[in-house]
Amino acid sequence: MNFNQAIEAIESAQQILLTTHVRPDGDAIGSMAALQRLIEQAAQKSGRPYRTQLLFLSRVPAHYRFLLAEEPWEVSNQIDPQPIAAADLNSFDLIIVVDTNAVRQLPGLSDYLINHSERVLAIDHHLATDGIGAIRLIDPHMAALGEIIFKLALAADWPLDETAATALFVALSTDTGWFRFENVSAQTYEIAGALVAAGAQPHLIFRKIFQQFPPARVKLLALTLQTLQMYCDDRLAVMHITREMLIQSGARRSHIENMVNEPQQIATVLVTVLLVEQDDNTTRVSFRSSGEVDVNKVARQFNGGGHASAAGATVNLPLDDARSRIINALTAVM
Repeated sequence: MNFNQAIEAIESAQQILLTTHVRPDGDAIGSMAALQRLIEQAAQKSGRPYRTQLLFLSRVPAHYRFLLAEEPWEVSNQIDPQPIAAADLNSFDLIIVVDTNAVRQLPGLSDYLINHSERVLAIDHHLATDGIGAIRLIDPHMAALGEIIFKLALAADWPLDETAATALFVALSTDTGWFRFENVSAQTYEIAGALVAAGAQPHLIFRKIFQQFPPARVKLLALTLQTLQMYCDDRLAVMHITREMLIQSGARRSHIENMVNEPQQIATVLVTVLLVEQDDNTTRVSFRSSGEVDVNKVARQFNGGGHASAAGATVNLPLDDARSRIINALTAVM
């Protein structure tokens, strides 16, 4: 990656908007929060005027909000173009899109980004790309987007304080399953060590993210595990969540994050799938793989994508129909 063009674009801009994909995860939120802090610290050090603004296309999960220094702009669960239009995107010199380069993951915003690509910087580590942004930092070999942001900070000689280090540690740890996924490299551990040296405290971060859930989340997990069914000689585990289950448990959709990983504790399981019924009668599907099956290829059959070991898609079918299609697609490759 050549960071020079990205650094020049950031350091010459005075009004910067940062955004990411719908249903943001820890890597996206942590990277956005870290990048905002890094840009602000660098601007203050140089004495140049600046303004940064975070825009999320859906609500930030409660367990990640500790990373945000101020209330961001958020679009409601049902994407409404009015909050985006009201944001006056033309007032920004630069728009930075992180953790995605796929138009389908930027509802209500993708057309603007494509039509104004000269003011867009895309930073991503996924295989799928729709060519968003005239400037791009994309490396699918990085375990987490946080690794790219860390390298960008080093290349720009931006100061890394405890706040930015904490946000980047969240990015790395969540997208690597707390450093247990196969995408973790020696470089990932080196970066994690540098972040700890800069002030990140892993034990406190773990508690904030994984040990602060409300009872409703546990109730939803219990209901979800009751739907578990096994296929392909117990190598494929499939679960689902309906709207009724969300109502019954009192949980929010943001509480669903990481539930797809639960069946990976079963010794025989190679692939786990979680299907979630959406309000518009479509089905959101999350895939996880132990590494022997490339779930990105399966997700792409449904206009989704991601990584070989972790991917997602939205299927324009009701849950039961989507479940049958997904099971058939996976059975064919397992």
